[in-house]
Amino acid sequence: MMRRLLTLTIALSLCLPFAIAGDDAGVNRTIDVEGTPIDSIVTPVVSTDGVNFTINLTLVDEAAENGTTVEWTVQQCINSGVCNPPEKMSMENATNSTKDWFGSITPVDTHSYINYDVVLTYANGEDEKFPEGGFSEGGKVWSDCWVSGEDSGGNNCPATVVLPDEGGLMPAPALISTILVGLSAALIAKRDD
Repeated sequence: MMRRLLTLTIALSLCLPFAIAGDDAGVNRTIDVEGTPIDSIVTPVVSTDGVNFTINLTLVDEAAENGTTVEWTVQQCINSGVCNPPEKMSMENATNSTKDWFGSITPVDTHSYINYDVVLTYANGEDEKFPEGGFSEGGKVWSDCWVSGEDSGGNNCPATVVLPDEGGLMPAPALISTILVGLSAALIAKRDD
């Protein structure tokens, strides 16, 4: 019984990125910086596989003058519905001032979107994450070739596969992910018997 519950939990967790993304599939999300030590956050409007993705952040004067440093946490989710583990990375000063910061990553192949949030470290050593709720409320930039559940978009989307019994279309990465989850669950359940 416990193994079947574990199997179900694993299968559902593999589907979670699409469930989360499905509410706003293809719609970028920004971090609300009003009333924070952050003056602005600027990102590209779209991300592209293998092409440098840079986030630019500007602190308010008071935060810049008191020695605040900036990091960002980034998570890349791919078209098969799996999200890579979050990575926390330092941001660098964009100029000689301590006000402007930037961070860059190179998006992985077949990524759907990039989640990000920002962590400020104050002069006293305390950290504060923006937004407090992390990725569920944080920034999100969609790829120019994304798949989210049954939805897809962008300029260069993956091929679709015609399902013979259903007569409908399903994005190829979603079909592969569905098959893999089903096979994994079946193998674990078979082992329990």
